[in-house]
Amino acid sequence: MSRLVDDERFFVFDWESVFDVEDYLYFYDDTLRAERTEHQVDVLEQGLAMLSPMRVLDLGCGHGRHALELSRRGHEVVGVDRSAGFLELARKDAAAASLPVEFVEGDMREIAYEEEFDRVICLFDVFGVHRDEENLDVLRRMARALRPGGRACLDVRNRDWIVRALLPMTVMQKGQDLMIDRHVFDPISGRLLDSRIMVRDGKTREARFSVRLYSFTELRALCASVGLRVIDAFGTWEGEPIHLGHNRMILMVDKE
Repeated sequence: MSRLVDDERFFVFDWESVFDVEDYLYFYDDTLRAERTEHQVDVLEQGLAMLSPMRVLDLGCGHGRHALELSRRGHEVVGVDRSAGFLELARKDAAAASLPVEFVEGDMREIAYEEEFDRVICLFDVFGVHRDEENLDVLRRMARALRPGGRACLDVRNRDWIVRALLPMTVMQKGQDLMIDRHVFDPISGRLLDSRIMVRDGKTREARFSVRLYSFTELRALCASVGLRVIDAFGTWEGEPIHLGHNRMILMVDKE
């Protein structure tokens, strides 16, 4: 018999394990290099027309790499994240650099800002980790947080690329340490389930998580439903178009 309802196993998210600060920063160090962050903020400033200092909300800010760089460039930034460990690092870095970033521990599903920000950013697969109705509500809250004429950026994985190019397993190696990810895409829930094994310093730890993946047309329709209009979109941070050969979608939207 075909499955006509969502399978609960595809909504698993081991938050504490996936976002263990030491392991996360250790394995993703190459992805999070400062020069890559600076380039991404260059793209944000251009794509979101940040021509003068603006008030910016960074949802899912993690350890603050984009929030801190935006602050260095004169913007007034509020970063929100549910991980106390990442926020502790972000606050230390802000204090060391004398940057006035406000970091708030909180759930993006519960933000209640009302037309307080000129720009909102939600980057690096933060959008999509919740259930469909919660993801839509996050978009609604993003729109509500924006002032009239404000703009936002969403950076997510490209579902069409995943369906076409998904590998059943990937391995990241750093010296003798390994991060092994086993992937399954569920077409009914539209979620990518990742069963992760991390081997570091001879110790093994497991984590499971899933992310809702969207096609461009689906995400554009969701944005439109909450009053956000897509004004530009890229498949890479180098400005290439959305394509089956590119695994990301970077959407620039404005508040209608």
